[in-house]
Amino acid sequence: MRFDIIRTIWLKELRDLFRDKRTLFVTLILPLLLYPLLLVGVSLLTISQMGKLERQQSRVVVVGGEAAPALCARIDTMSGVRLVEDADWEAGIPANRVDAALRIPPGFDDSVFFHRHTQVELFHNSSRDVSVRAKERLTRAVAAYREDVVRSRLVELRADTTLLEPFGISQNNLATAEQKQGTEVGKLLGYLLIIMTLAGAFYPAIDLTAGEKERGTMETLLVSPAARSEIVFGKFLATVTMSMTTATLNIASIGATMLYAVSVMGKSASAFPEIVINPASLLMAIGLILPLSVMFSAICMAMAVGARSYKEGQSLLTPLYSIVLLPAMFSLLPGTEMSPRLAAIPIVNISLLIKEYMAGNYLWQETAIAFASTSMLAVAALFWAVSQFRQESVLFRHSEAVRWSPFRGPSKLAQAADALPTAGTAAMLVAVELILLFAISGMAAERLMLRSILISQGAILIPPLYVLYRGRYNLRAVVKLVPPAPAAWPAVVLTIAGGWLISVQLASLQNVVMPFPPEFLEHFLELFESLNAQPVFVALLLLAVLPGVVEEFLFRGLVLRALLPRFGPGGAIVFTAVAFGLLHLDPYRLLSTTFLGLLLGYMAWSTGSLFPAMLAHFANNALSFVVQKYGDAAPFLGPLDEGLTVWLPWYLLLAALAGLVVGLLWLKSIRERSVRPI
Repeated sequence: MRFDIIRTIWLKELRDLFRDKRTLFVTLILPLLLYPLLLVGVSLLTISQMGKLERQQSRVVVVGGEAAPALCARIDTMSGVRLVEDADWEAGIPANRVDAALRIPPGFDDSVFFHRHTQVELFHNSSRDVSVRAKERLTRAVAAYREDVVRSRLVELRADTTLLEPFGISQNNLATAEQKQGTEVGKLLGYLLIIMTLAGAFYPAIDLTAGEKERGTMETLLVSPAARSEIVFGKFLATVTMSMTTATLNIASIGATMLYAVSVMGKSASAFPEIVINPASLLMAIGLILPLSVMFSAICMAMAVGARSYKEGQSLLTPLYSIVLLPAMFSLLPGTEMSPRLAAIPIVNISLLIKEYMAGNYLWQETAIAFASTSMLAVAALFWAVSQFRQESVLFRHSEAVRWSPFRGPSKLAQAADALPTAGTAAMLVAVELILLFAISGMAAERLMLRSILISQGAILIPPLYVLYRGRYNLRAVVKLVPPAPAAWPAVVLTIAGGWLISVQLASLQNVVMPFPPEFLEHFLELFESLNAQPVFVALLLLAVLPGVVEEFLFRGLVLRALLPRFGPGGAIVFTAVAFGLLHLDPYRLLSTTFLGLLLGYMAWSTGSLFPAMLAHFANNALSFVVQKYGDAAPFLGPLDEGLTVWLPWYLLLAALAGLVVGLLWLKSIRERSVRPI
């Protein structure tokens, strides 16, 4: 790939974008105008309306006031309340003639005097703010009168009035000024930055793809010496530049607006205290937006290139706003706090981390997880965009069948016997699986633990089956459902035996670096308790057989085979292993599951068959179950031992390493002697 050509296309596309006044206004000028209008204008209007509502007199009717003259006198002298007469007050409240009413029962004072319980009634219209304010004022007046009655009764009994309040409550907020202010700012900032980052990629991506096709300039670029991938990366960098510029201008606009608000209203309005947010928090937020901008830019380009006009591109991309909107709003939800699990969920992690940054909480572990997961989806989206540019039917707007879905085959005609899905399809498939598994992850309650295993495995199996069916691929050829060489079986057994022990040791090592929280242990204890209550063959079917077949069908079957022609064995195996680790949605097992994914990928590639990887996956999960169920026979291998610090004896660790090395070398020799195609 020639970076000088990519740079030339990048700068050329940026010049074209800056010449387009429509795109320039939406992506760059609008953010500078939007926040002053929203933050200052709306805040001023809200303060003005609140003051107007506070000054407005509440029209109140007291029914049966002769039964409680003292209470009526208190209400009449209350600030902001005006007593009115309205015989038809029940109809007057909905008709806005009266704001609220208080009905006092006959003999109210007598009931109070003789210590008999009685009750007054309040009437208001909750659909009107004025009526709600009147109800609040009446409630305060009645409550104050009730306290006076209780206090007078205590005086009559010669009791100490402090009986009503035996102790006071002194509230001390230990949050710093940065935390208090940053939490409120961060709730809205994360949401706005995500939406505006998407908007920054939305219009440039359409203009550089569908817009060029509509103007007839795409063909000129395609006949140039630049390769398709170089054209994609040049346009992609231009889109990312616009998206990041939009996000940066948003932060600058918000900061300038807040400074202006403080300078103008800070001395007179407590709603605008002195700004104490650390500028480093804003820089951290910009750094976190980078992988999100890359992901949005690639997705928008991949979707927009399938459109035949600018208008059609807008129609295709508009639903993307609805998809992004809900996870972006997580920072606005009460009680939602960042955790390693939420850090693995794209968009949600950015929204919550920006809120934490604004409050001065720099969560480095969650930041690394969020950056990794978002970057992986960004790479997958970029692969999808490149694959779209390689299809002639997508690039030329007059094609009769424009296909932008990554889950369709390359042709409507019958597939060749050895046809494979594209690398972009595999990457997007992994992204879809991550979203699906997160959506159903909340079903793992104790009573649904076993059912959730079936549901999650079904969610893993359905998308790849859909891809194979929709693309008319040969299932047996794509996922390599062919028997391996007989010598592969002992090599696989030896490799997984040593690999399983090493993975146990890696889990212990990760516990030292990133200690496992109590909820992580509780989850696994609940899982194994549910499995132990079942017959052994049922437990092994759910924990070992089903994942061994389904997960290997996806990863070492479709995904690995689709990536091999594009990235070679090394890149395909590593990508698949990382995706396999992330798919478990558990950062505390990421190291051991990724290591296992590397071994399984090498087995599938070296043997030219999916069956060895299935066997090894089954053996790994089965060993973990058997050891925890019959751990008394080998307590040092218990994967749920106290603290999860399972340090193997040196001789056992040495034997595991030896078995792993010998098994891998054996598999390598099988690969070298094999005549099977990749």
